[in-house]
Amino acid sequence: MKKIVSLLLCAMLAAMVAGCSNSDKKAEPSGSTTSQTSSAKIETNSKASESSEAEVSKARDYTKEKAEGEITDDGLLIVKQDNHWRAMEQFGGGSGDSYVESLNNLRDKLDSSVKIYSMPAPLACEFYTPSNLSDNYVSQADCFSSIAKRLNSEITSVDICSVLKQHTEENIYCRTDHHWQPLGAYYAAKTFAEAAGVSFDDISKYNKVTDEGYVGTLYAFYGDERIKNDPESFTYYEPKTEYSTYYYDQSFDYQYEGSLLYDVDVANSYIRFMGGDDSSVKIKTGVNNGRKLLVVKDSYGNAEIPFYTNSFEEIYVVDMRYFKCNLVNFINDMDITDVLFTMAAYSVVGGNAENIDTLITQDADNRVVDGQLTASTEDSEE
Repeated sequence: MKKIVSLLLCAMLAAMVAGCSNSDKKAEPSGSTTSQTSSAKIETNSKASESSEAEVSKARDYTKEKAEGEITDDGLLIVKQDNHWRAMEQFGGGSGDSYVESLNNLRDKLDSSVKIYSMPAPLACEFYTPSNLSDNYVSQADCFSSIAKRLNSEITSVDICSVLKQHTEENIYCRTDHHWQPLGAYYAAKTFAEAAGVSFDDISKYNKVTDEGYVGTLYAFYGDERIKNDPESFTYYEPKTEYSTYYYDQSFDYQYEGSLLYDVDVANSYIRFMGGDDSSVKIKTGVNNGRKLLVVKDSYGNAEIPFYTNSFEEIYVVDMRYFKCNLVNFINDMDITDVLFTMAAYSVVGGNAENIDTLITQDADNRVVDGQLTASTEDSEE
């Protein structure tokens, strides 16, 4: 009974914090994607060191090791590994039926020329649950594999569990936050790009920036002092390619042109990507391959977006929980060629997945118009 209660508490809290930052403070867009400055940041342009970070696989199976730690009364797993405390929400499993049915339904409604990809993102507990605290462990890899087998054969499933497993000694997941680190998102994005058959920049071509002293959502929502007193580094990567970023509200009404990476304080490091989940986003790049990507995501997907700026001509980003347009109409009206569903395990098997069906059926009588194009035309005429 204690195991069930712990998992239910953890799942409920996870649903509450999914996509949340440490603060409700609105991030401000930075003036440039490569001009962030702060005393807490360390920037490096060392191509050799960045390249070696991505090319040298550092695999270690933490799940076969024992570690100091506990499962707290509210279901949080806290362990000490490599002399640092790591907090993790536990995964309780789930069928993913709503996710499967919705994606299969969408496949039936779209032209066969539109490619659909499913790329669920595992939580940190998949790789860092020690053997002596594994009574509640449920394999996310097995869960995702079961989902993949039930998807329409014309939907491409992208397995990133096996990829991330090869990099467990690298900084691929936050220790104090329920999200992955941008490096983990990089490996996921690279795997998707390979599946989609598009070009992809090595991480050595990005500007690497590190925020020191980050304490994320897992302290903010669970309040364990061990997490507060053991802050971590948060490292992100600024694209050097040319692109423009346009922001829309959840009804896809155009708002403004801004920066892909927002200027935020260390406490809000993860909402640096597009300022969080409040907006729908369009990115126009310098790529000329005719490929237009739609990313349907929760907050896990945010950290992937910078890594697609050299892979697709246009990138559209919508949140599965908040977007108000009809998804089928949006894909057709924006001439989308590729649709990627990428979200955390909780969103795939939990209540968030039911929102995908809502996206497919809502507001079906209204077509989608890109107000940014209209605004650009009016500006040019003036």
